[in-house]
Amino acid sequence: MGTNRATRTAGVFPLAAFILVSGSQAAEDAAACTREVPALERAAQAKPDSFESQMALGVKRFRCGQPAAALDPLKIAIQLAPNNSSPYFYLGVSFLALDREEEAHNAFKRMAALTPPDDEQLYLLLRGYAKLSSALSERLHEVAPESYRLRQVEGEYFDAQNRPDLALDKYKLAVQEKPDVASTHYVLGSAYWARFRSDEAAPEFRTAIKLSPEHYMARYKLGMILLEQGHPSEAAAEFVAALTVQPGFADAHFGLAKALLQQSKPAEALPEIERSIEIDPGREQSHFLRYQILRKVGRDEDATTELAKFKELRNRNARANAPEPSPR
Repeated sequence: MGTNRATRTAGVFPLAAFILVSGSQAAEDAAACTREVPALERAAQAKPDSFESQMALGVKRFRCGQPAAALDPLKIAIQLAPNNSSPYFYLGVSFLALDREEEAHNAFKRMAALTPPDDEQLYLLLRGYAKLSSALSERLHEVAPESYRLRQVEGEYFDAQNRPDLALDKYKLAVQEKPDVASTHYVLGSAYWARFRSDEAAPEFRTAIKLSPEHYMARYKLGMILLEQGHPSEAAAEFVAALTVQPGFADAHFGLAKALLQQSKPAEALPEIERSIEIDPGREQSHFLRYQILRKVGRDEDATTELAKFKELRNRNARANAPEPSPR
């Protein structure tokens, strides 16, 4: 994965306002969660092909502060009713609760794709969600004015206003208020990483991993920092750990391929970069890295072909991203 500003900031911060009010309900109703979740689990087991049963279990687990456990029933609900947008929403916020931003983005993107292609509906839904986001933010201020999650929301606001110093102050406050929560360190580390302050980001990612060893996004970003710092062996270990938790993570396959190449292990790097391209064929850097690896293993003809693919993709992306000419 490239290390430009856009890449580093894309999907870094959780859409906290949508998660937090629902999450607060669980703390208020722990007894109901203890009673109702097992009952819904039995119902889902009795009727595994019931959309309603799987959806109810996924939503209840999310609302009871069990986002990881919510994923499977929500995915089953999507398989049973792929044109229903509701499970995509709860799948997305469950991913956000786990700091799995890209997967959350993909869930919301699939949800948006189910919206009728009507400009009036899209416009009204866009405005409606914007109003809902604002109302939820106000609600969060009301019910949890000292919440570390509120500090993160405030940090996101200052980031959107291009006030990075104030944003960092808020993320640091979140860590001070909840130093035992992996997400606070991950969000602060991601903020540093987005600003190319890797030396400050790395300790935050390490702490997030210590608190939550399965936090594969923290492992991936720490791996990228270790690559930048010239520690490919340590980086490879982080990418392998990330892939153990999340097989098929294209970014981690890319990072692992790069780490192996830096250790003069091109034969081992080749299947990793090919797996990355198989999962995400549109990334320019992956094709260029495959070209480099193919040259190292002596497959010059294949390397020439891969270089041509890289140039073609780069030119296509450049055309797609070029601004439209102004009307005369």
